[in-house]
Amino acid sequence: MSFGWCLKFAEVVAVGGLLAIGEVLAQRPVIVETGLTKSIRRASEAHTAPHPEPPLALSLPNVNQLTPLDEAYLDAFSILKEDNPCSTFYGGPAAIEVLNQFRQQLKPRLLDSSVAIRMSGSTTNHMSLHDALSYRLFQKAELNIEGPFNRRSLYYSDLSIGGFPPNTREARVTILLHELGHLIGRRDRQWLLPNDGASEDLVRENTKRVIRACRDQIKRLRRISFAQELQAARP
Repeated sequence: MSFGWCLKFAEVVAVGGLLAIGEVLAQRPVIVETGLTKSIRRASEAHTAPHPEPPLALSLPNVNQLTPLDEAYLDAFSILKEDNPCSTFYGGPAAIEVLNQFRQQLKPRLLDSSVAIRMSGSTTNHMSLHDALSYRLFQKAELNIEGPFNRRSLYYSDLSIGGFPPNTREARVTILLHELGHLIGRRDRQWLLPNDGASEDLVRENTKRVIRACRDQIKRLRRISFAQELQAARP
């Protein structure tokens, strides 16, 4: 189960206190104190645990107008909102807030064909109201329109994304979940998935971690249509 020699997720590498993605140096992270953080503090001071509703899905077009990215987002949303091992790995439904932010950031770009998604630039640290989940966002997040997320050709004939062929429903949601793991913080102040931009071996190992936590949920996606997911996601 391997990404093959050609696929690289361009992620961050910690170098002397700076974050780098490929040749892009990231600036020192900025802590963002929002109203959500203040709400958590007020609840803590009052010795009452907040019970927020899970984040809502982003607004999406009708099912016949969904893009491959919209479909992958719907799949990830449907997995994270439920009580299952994959959702638990990401911190529960609170991770939907991070997924929503990341989805809104992603912009289509023409990149090297070996890249699926690239995150670069300075980072900001955030705290979610939902279960006080900590996460970071990069200045830029780019989806390669010619990469394995959207293309399946002879170039990728021997490529596996967590055991799934490129440009498939399972591969796309695996790619999104992989990137999500680099954004969400653990209680020990590390990331769910360590930075892997400088190591193809670590890229593959990180994807194996996603598959170990989420294999069953990813495989079950074929049993539900995007129309059903969209209906369930709408308020």
